[in-house]
Amino acid sequence: MYSCSIIIIAYNSCDFIPACLKSVRDACENVDAQIIVLDNGSDSPILPEIKAYFPEVVWIDSKENLGFGKGCNLAEKQATKPYLFFINPDTVVSRDSFTQVLDFMEEHPESGTVGCRILNEDGSIQWACRRSFPTIVSAVSKTIGLAALFPKNKTLASYNMTFADPDKMIEVDAISGSFFCIRRDLYESLGGFDEDFFMYGEDLDLCFRAKAAGFKNYYTPSTNILHFKGQSCRTRRWGSYVDFYKAMLIFVKKHKDLYFVPNFLVSFGILFAAFVGMFSRLIPKFWKMFLDLGVLAIWAVVFLGKGISVGRSCAERVGEVASNCFNYAVVVKHSILDISQFEDWWLVGLVVIVNMVFLVFRGEYTVSSLKGDGILRFLLPLNVLAVGGYVAFRYFTQTPIDVDEMSLLPYDTRWIAVVVASSLAIPFALLVWRRFAFWINYFYRIFAKKRHRSILLGGSEDSLQSWFDRYNVIPGIEILGCVSSDPSKVSEENRQHLLGDLSSMESICNRTGCRELLVVSNLSGYREPFDIKWLDSLGLKVFLLIGNSQMGDFALVNLKYLH
Repeated sequence: MYSCSIIIIAYNSCDFIPACLKSVRDACENVDAQIIVLDNGSDSPILPEIKAYFPEVVWIDSKENLGFGKGCNLAEKQATKPYLFFINPDTVVSRDSFTQVLDFMEEHPESGTVGCRILNEDGSIQWACRRSFPTIVSAVSKTIGLAALFPKNKTLASYNMTFADPDKMIEVDAISGSFFCIRRDLYESLGGFDEDFFMYGEDLDLCFRAKAAGFKNYYTPSTNILHFKGQSCRTRRWGSYVDFYKAMLIFVKKHKDLYFVPNFLVSFGILFAAFVGMFSRLIPKFWKMFLDLGVLAIWAVVFLGKGISVGRSCAERVGEVASNCFNYAVVVKHSILDISQFEDWWLVGLVVIVNMVFLVFRGEYTVSSLKGDGILRFLLPLNVLAVGGYVAFRYFTQTPIDVDEMSLLPYDTRWIAVVVASSLAIPFALLVWRRFAFWINYFYRIFAKKRHRSILLGGSEDSLQSWFDRYNVIPGIEILGCVSSDPSKVSEENRQHLLGDLSSMESICNRTGCRELLVVSNLSGYREPFDIKWLDSLGLKVFLLIGNSQMGDFALVNLKYLH
């Protein structure tokens, strides 16, 4: 029987760690395994209820976020087995993952690190599971998209090795830190992970040092794991982005002999890649940004598009000599359409900055969701403070305009009231177009029959109510209700959604037109029992549903990739 220590570094992973640990427990059925989980200073620590469900786990709590490498080194001090597995908390492993990789390690004593095939939740391969060490050509071609245009070119696509057959074992420069195995004696002789790397790059560096010590790094397709990439970074998108490129700079500085050009040129290339990648990573949903800018433009034209002017005509004057009389008009405030004369560009800029910066750092442009959480709650007071502060400053610092023995204020109380009140319309308009687009898409999918009709398997332990909130549901999926392998145990709250017993699934499918079963994974990682072969014979696709619908942190996994 094989022996191994399995190390998981968790950061804000409450929603995903139960499913991960449940899959690890199942995969350790014939393995002498020690499971170590370090909760790495999470803002939302792992719940005591979750820990109670997994008493075999060695739990370590850190008061601060140590970073991935330092966290792994701390957890490894508790390891007692000859092999080490490092696994991300947002992964689900196959039942044979550990035995297959350990078989490979035994058959290849020259191996330093071994990684397996890593899949996205839709079954596509994550190419980062086998990599070359970064070079100038590979980094530039990946950044500007040449690697994607020429995936079979060994020079341009060398970083993720997309030219190599993913179904064949191959020696590689590096594997992914989300799942890999290394001998404990080798790990300790290398000094573990370099703690200069906070997050990202430490796996690349470890593989480089293992190879320099005379060992080989391998990729094997003999088993699959699923990785919900980036879940630990959702709460620190900007920080993780900075960490990634900072790690690349550290790697280049540490292993400068790998490059044949001056170090500053390589560093400049990394900074250029960071600048280019900022838009694709932080703001991938440009269409939402353009629509939001359109809302702000409409606000500016509607509420700032009419100037204020005062004038008199000769007809209004009594007793004046006609020859000395002329019509006149004095513009007190220019319209925004009078671009060169408009006085309040600072106001427009302030409104754009306040709203767009909030939406960018709120993560609105990283997801296609149209729920618009927090828009009213935060942007209403932010807009009032920004616009109110601007007009207050203008009011108390303005100079009156004298017109025909009258003293006029450009920023009078009426104009101020209209502009401040109109700023409240901006958050409502931002939310309204999102809700309108949501319902247009919703009914389009229904009438075009593009929504997948699905049923949940669960309800005996956790509440399912949030999955039936229309704004929380998974895009493209219509959840009809739930079934259970033991309907008598379904809670009262969930009973309103109960469609019947799992054993009656065939008749339920015929009645509802359902072709997908979503297996709910709860806090304990528990999933109600089911026979996937029988469900497959009914023509049903079976998915594992992991996460929290209310927070939007969930994943949908086709279970055929793990069987």
